[in-house]
Amino acid sequence: MNILVVLASYNGIKYIKEQIDSILTQEGVNVSINIYDDCSNDGTLEFLVSEYSSNANQIQIKKNSIPTGSAANNFFQALTNIDENEIEKYDFIAFADQDDIWLPNKLFEAGQKLRTENSNLYFSNLILWNQESKTKSLIKKSYQQKKYDYLFEGGSAGCTYVMTKKLVYLVKEYVNKVDYINWKFFSHDWFVYFIARTNNLRVFIDNRAFILYRIHDTNVHGQLNSFSLYAIKERLKLIINGWYYFQSSGFIKLLPTQSKEAKIYKLYTKNYFTRIYIILRHNFSLIRSNKKAIQFFILSALPLKVYK
Repeated sequence: MNILVVLASYNGIKYIKEQIDSILTQEGVNVSINIYDDCSNDGTLEFLVSEYSSNANQIQIKKNSIPTGSAANNFFQALTNIDENEIEKYDFIAFADQDDIWLPNKLFEAGQKLRTENSNLYFSNLILWNQESKTKSLIKKSYQQKKYDYLFEGGSAGCTYVMTKKLVYLVKEYVNKVDYINWKFFSHDWFVYFIARTNNLRVFIDNRAFILYRIHDTNVHGQLNSFSLYAIKERLKLIINGWYYFQSSGFIKLLPTQSKEAKIYKLYTKNYFTRIYIILRHNFSLIRSNKKAIQFFILSALPLKVYK
């Protein structure tokens, strides 16, 4: 089983070696790593070149000529730049963050499930690893899929994603249809899940966890997965600043104009009353977790600014 891991790096010198080493020691698979550094200024790139120069047959290190501005943009620029000849060398493609640690069987188990379940996208639960409190807890993502869940949430953290070549080619095709660089709050993991679902591809959601998902003071997105007052405040801030509006405005461009999904987006973003209608009409078919669905309903019912 040959798997290519696409790793996005930026100022990750403190943790990146642990992550890369955990990928290189994956069991039961042949793994290659393409590292895309987003113009780090902390010595990350120099460290990688020095530390892994002897692994040139297994690791490719590339520096972006211009910063993409976010990990999501970095991942998608990477996918855009990987040509078909390289993709065809592998059975599956995976995303990796720079600061986690993978358990030795992560990629093997993902590949096996993609094969046995005839799926095109795999993702899983994670183990939240809080560096400050030195605690570990489960982040559950293995909720049952709902009819329209992909319209308002992604699958799991992108670092759990493993994809077939079929899905990778679709993502490359669709990403060329949007201006993801200027898409406010762009989320690569949500985008991949959206493409898989709207193309009726099978998704396998694993209730196991194979990643130590490291939370630390410079991990902005990781902090949002913690159960803290800070996380609640930051999530609320995102909603107030138009999180769902900008996601809806981006995704609707990828849908047929008269599709049911496009109509849901249009009504959700039109005004307060049409947004309430969508919540009442589709209720628990919009979010996988019932608890998160209730939070979504409450936040959506707030008299938020209508963006144009």
